[in-house]
Amino acid sequence: MVPALGLSVALLVLLFALFMWLAPIWICVHVGNTKGHTLLGWVVGLFLGWIGVIIMLLVAPSFEVQRQEQLAAGFPCPFCQEPVRYGAIVCPHCQRDLKPVGHA
Repeated sequence: MVPALGLSVALLVLLFALFMWLAPIWICVHVGNTKGHTLLGWVVGLFLGWIGVIIMLLVAPSFEVQRQEQLAAGFPCPFCQEPVRYGAIVCPHCQRDLKPVGHA
């Protein structure tokens, strides 16, 4: 009965160690993916573990991710300063015509 108990404890320790090794990799890849740095997430998570999680949380989003967030957020109306989605031709707040973005 004692050897079976020792085997189950060893298995639990092995599973815990495996989790402690794989969890930071998954977290780093997930955080890196949301910030536009998937490859960096893999490398940092694989080689630095939990320290890599802290590093990935401190890494700034890529330029492309920042640009997509700005495009989704829109721009302030030049007349009433309320947020307007990109591509709008009329402000939904003040009903004034907007000049298309990128045109003179």
